[in-house]
Amino acid sequence: MDIAAQTEKDGKEKMLMVQMAGGMGNQMFAYALYKALQEAGKDVYMDDFTHYGEIGRYDNHLEKIFPLSYQKGTRAAYNDLTDSSLLLWHRVRRKLFGRKEKVYQEKDALTFEEAVFAQKDACLVGYWQSERYFESVKEKLRQEFVFDWAHFPKEALCFRERMERTNAVSLHVRRGDYLSGKFAPIYGGICTQAYYESAKRYMAEKLGDCVFYLFTNDADWGRAAEGENVVFVDCAGEDNAYVDMALMSCCRHHILANSSFSWWGAWLNPRQDKIVAAPDKWLNTSEGTDVYYGLCTVRINGEGEVTREGL
Repeated sequence: MDIAAQTEKDGKEKMLMVQMAGGMGNQMFAYALYKALQEAGKDVYMDDFTHYGEIGRYDNHLEKIFPLSYQKGTRAAYNDLTDSSLLLWHRVRRKLFGRKEKVYQEKDALTFEEAVFAQKDACLVGYWQSERYFESVKEKLRQEFVFDWAHFPKEALCFRERMERTNAVSLHVRRGDYLSGKFAPIYGGICTQAYYESAKRYMAEKLGDCVFYLFTNDADWGRAAEGENVVFVDCAGEDNAYVDMALMSCCRHHILANSSFSWWGAWLNPRQDKIVAAPDKWLNTSEGTDVYYGLCTVRINGEGEVTREGL
């Protein structure tokens, strides 16, 4: 159904709209849920405008980077589902009778909620960070989440060749907004130095000789952290951060930060024998564990202790 047809039916027929929010990794989770709902026969659209564009903090990466497309929701349909029209009579009605929104809000960012698939007429707001949401379409997603290496910088191609020749382990260290600011209370203090050192030892014990390819959003820190078997991958900037995710996926094994970005970097690696180390806790605000489902083979806490092995 095209946008014009959707506009004609806005507010009249039942539909679902998946709201995108956040950076590239979170956008991929939103699209994965969209595909799963579509596979289930739902009339579903993507809200790719509320958190993006001129007022948004992030860029919309999906259609720019991957060979995919989706049904785009309209502002009119969004206003109907969320009861957020600014027309005078809508504002008066809300003042007198309250808001009549049709919104399904994710209850826990890291816990699979099967109830989302029972929704028939709602705006779906959340992050949906588990393969359990899109297990039915994961092979289709692997065909769509494909990078066009022909347009990558030469440095990235050189790194890819080096990774293919070594027992490469991606090592993602998220700094910047995880260390200070509004995100620090949610994400900070989880991936400690002890976590990373333990994860590196674990990989070395399991793999023997290996090379750790360091990915971080703090270039100065990354250069200083290089060592005998630690190589800082320095060929992506803010405008092409997807290059880092693509290179992560070229590594044989992975040490994750508590970040959807490195989660997808590891997930896009198709190897069945990959080792994926993850922090035992993903968020300071959630005890959910479904984020690890189907991907993480070992979990390590902030003290460097292995707390779980196996999928």
